[in-house]
Amino acid sequence: MSDISINGKLTKKAKNHVSKFFSGFGYFLQEVFILFRQNFKEVMIFLLISSVFTVSLTTFLKGRLIEFMMMVSGETYIAPENIQRVLLNPLSILAMAAFVIVVTLMSLFQIAGLQHAFSMGSVGRNTNITSMIYAGLHVCRKAIHPKNWIIIIFILVLFPLTKLLPLSGSTFKLILPGFVDQTIDYTKGLGALYNAIYFILIVFLTVYIFSVNSFVIQKKSFIQSCRQSRRLIKGHFVETILTMILLTILMNFTINSVSSIIVINYKELMSWIRGNTSIVDKSEAVGTYTYMLRQILKSYLSPAVNNAALTVLFYKYFDGEAKFNTIAKSTFRARKPSKEFLITSMVLLSVLATVSCFFVYQKYSFLAEDVERPLVCAHRGDNVNAPENTMEAFELAASENLQWIELDVHQTSDGVIVCNHDSTIKRVTGYNLAIHEHTFAEVRACKVGNWMPGDYEHVVIPTLEEALTFAKENGLNVQVELKGHSSDVNFEENVLKVINDTGMHDNVMVISQNAARMKRIKELDPNITKGYCMVVALGNLEDLEYSDNITIEETYVTPELVHRMHEQGKKVFCWTVDRDDTVQYLISCGVDVIGTDNPILISKAVDKADYSGGFMRVFHIVMHAIANMDT
Repeated sequence: MSDISINGKLTKKAKNHVSKFFSGFGYFLQEVFILFRQNFKEVMIFLLISSVFTVSLTTFLKGRLIEFMMMVSGETYIAPENIQRVLLNPLSILAMAAFVIVVTLMSLFQIAGLQHAFSMGSVGRNTNITSMIYAGLHVCRKAIHPKNWIIIIFILVLFPLTKLLPLSGSTFKLILPGFVDQTIDYTKGLGALYNAIYFILIVFLTVYIFSVNSFVIQKKSFIQSCRQSRRLIKGHFVETILTMILLTILMNFTINSVSSIIVINYKELMSWIRGNTSIVDKSEAVGTYTYMLRQILKSYLSPAVNNAALTVLFYKYFDGEAKFNTIAKSTFRARKPSKEFLITSMVLLSVLATVSCFFVYQKYSFLAEDVERPLVCAHRGDNVNAPENTMEAFELAASENLQWIELDVHQTSDGVIVCNHDSTIKRVTGYNLAIHEHTFAEVRACKVGNWMPGDYEHVVIPTLEEALTFAKENGLNVQVELKGHSSDVNFEENVLKVINDTGMHDNVMVISQNAARMKRIKELDPNITKGYCMVVALGNLEDLEYSDNITIEETYVTPELVHRMHEQGKKVFCWTVDRDDTVQYLISCGVDVIGTDNPILISKAVDKADYSGGFMRVFHIVMHAIANMDT
């Protein structure tokens, strides 16, 4: 009976805590709504102006930074072969430091303006755009002091990396490239380590979550603000983190729902006007446009909602008497703009807009042209539905009417060229054998597909000869990526021999992330098509003398890069594109071949894409940029 009584009391106590929390969360949402309502128009206008300005300036400065780094390093492009030399140049380091400081100040400017407006709202006062601008400039001046530079880590690293609280739409969006995600997923232990580090960062950021509030609103250095945050969060850690998680879930649900409703009704209206009632066409279009609208709304609204939420919690955790004693008086001061200020601002904005329009027209006039349909390349074959780099994956790709496949090659100890991505076969077979240390017979004896659902128990590692013979019989073009080991003898020569012996010389593009291997291929066979495979790709890549085409990670694709390459008669291959929501942007940029692990998904996205030039091409590129502003 005593155990039942204790359990009953614990259950009742837990229910009371849950009820109290949700009651408090409801009050918290009301407070956030009140802050928005108080200065809604001013907040929205300030967000729009500051976001457009900061994103435009960041884009411009980033371009100038890259040009400067290449100039002082004596390079015309930045690629894996020279990136270390470029980044470690002392002048490059100084330029990057200056760029980081400027980006931090722009983000702080937006955060300070928003928190000023919400602080005014917390005491029932109205503000204006001028006051928000003054608040932003005041905090920027404060942040310039060296003792406050640690705030850079918070603004540009912790908040974007954890994605817990994007406070500004103008900071960088930190996303791991697809190939890094794959490495984490495929490598045993890396996933757990990544999750553990992420959890630690979340806890750390929660402890210091009010440091930015304190720095912006109070007369404190950032170190003092961090101490203040620790004091405020004491006894409120669980409440704070649960509140922010619930707020994020609720905000995402609301934005997703609103986006779907808007897009569905718009597509229904357009379908009714055009007389098109195809459910397939409408459903595919709805998915693409819903994602785009959702990302735009998140980019625009998340900073405002999160700053309002932190302002509510920040003032809630203060003692009643000390609530406003340590707040800077300028926080609650509204400034009226002078006529001179308004006139000067209008003139400057007009001049800036005119110059920007002329610059954009001159640089991007080629966007008026229609784009051609890109081809889809099955990366390591159709490796979503069959084991990667196997004949089964290549056969599936051929059955899907693709024109390109990509494969990776290594050399066994007895000189046989085989298809495999890693230097060992452990990930695909479970046997920790280094390919260059074992004979072809030993490698071939290990089955590849045991881990994958389906009838793949018999699958083995194929030779390059088998893959190219199959490709020739089925009219496939092949990207052959040179992996290999530094101890391999005549590796490039043996690869070229297989290509020539199978009659695939004119249907193969030899690629590699190793510039030395690409240069060796050019020495051995200047006429075979070559493509330098780059995880970093900036600058005048058309200057690459040993590469006929380029193959780059998708995040480095820009319309101007593709245009320059096409002017030099070079094609642009991009990889690894596994989300269909980025396909329209890549097509609008004009890429020639899209590499993917999921060719069926990406082929469908290519089928339904828009290939028109002019306004619609610009629209897709701009919308992609806006959708990727959120951190």
